[in-house]
Amino acid sequence: MRKLLIPVFCTLFVNSWLFAQNVEWKAGINYFFDNTEYAKSTLTNDQTMAGVHFSPEVGLGWGEQHHIFVGADVLKISGSANVIDIAQPIAYYHFEKKNSSFYAGGFPRSELLSNYSDLFFQDSINNYRPTLQGIFWQAGSRTSYFNLWLDWTGHETPEIRESFFVGASAHKSLNLFFVDFQSYMFHYANTQPRNPLYSVNDNLLAHISVGANYSNETGIDTLLFAVGVLGGYERDRKVENGTHFPVGAVVRLNADYKGFGTQNTLYAGDPRDIYYYKYNHEMYWNNPFLRAGFYLQSKWYLNVIRSKYVDGKLGLNLHFSEGKMMYEQTFTLKAKIDNLYKQAKNPRPTFMSKWFE
Repeated sequence: MRKLLIPVFCTLFVNSWLFAQNVEWKAGINYFFDNTEYAKSTLTNDQTMAGVHFSPEVGLGWGEQHHIFVGADVLKISGSANVIDIAQPIAYYHFEKKNSSFYAGGFPRSELLSNYSDLFFQDSINNYRPTLQGIFWQAGSRTSYFNLWLDWTGHETPEIRESFFVGASAHKSLNLFFVDFQSYMFHYANTQPRNPLYSVNDNLLAHISVGANYSNETGIDTLLFAVGVLGGYERDRKVENGTHFPVGAVVRLNADYKGFGTQNTLYAGDPRDIYYYKYNHEMYWNNPFLRAGFYLQSKWYLNVIRSKYVDGKLGLNLHFSEGKMMYEQTFTLKAKIDNLYKQAKNPRPTFMSKWFE
């Protein structure tokens, strides 16, 4: 009789625990179109990227702070004959309370690393690698915060080399002025078992800047000016004197008025990606135009829709590098709903938002 009661009590306990939890769900659509006209460049490829991500998640929440989610990010590439081109699992634990947030597992990366500038990640990373596999922790508020994160990008096998990111960023606002810091180190190691032809490599980027940012309630969402330094550390342990420390100045000027905006970033300094000829994009995930000593990116965009649940943006990006001008056309649309009832304050709609709500 006792042996029978034990599983009965365990079943009742599990059922009562599950009944006391909140069933939560999320669903998102992310459409991207990115046509790059880079034929003049010797630093990157000319290509068109287009597709749509669908990312449903379902989970349990308890104690208003603990959440477990499982789901998938499914990518359909535009024009592909496949029903599904890439499917990445989503499974993570999320702890959140006032001024603190923690993730562990495989979870969407776009919102968590949205503060990083375009110098750190090339466009294809955002389009084709939507999940972060590791941990993310942040403390602070929207205007003053610090975070740490780890993202595993390669598990060592006889064919695949071990690789991962370790990153940290911070931001501190002082009325109109701010101090901002972004960084990561990419570690590109060996296979298992070890291949004597390979060596251990590292690529570190760190950007610190100071500036001023102004906004008001009459239409100016952003008026930002900042200057800073982009430092680096690149090492190939198999090469004698194989450590390099590239440094350069970065100037930013951004403006956004009633849905029309521009973001301008100038880099002037040492060329980056010293070992690109050996390791290509396998080691370097940053903006490929940093391989030149001078680079200016000027992005112009229109928020065709900006509401609580949908964000659509049409853009024209200009790139000045190697004494040439190149450009790309972009369109992105992100829509997300959930049952968490914790939506951020609805941003001020643009003049076209009412067409889509």
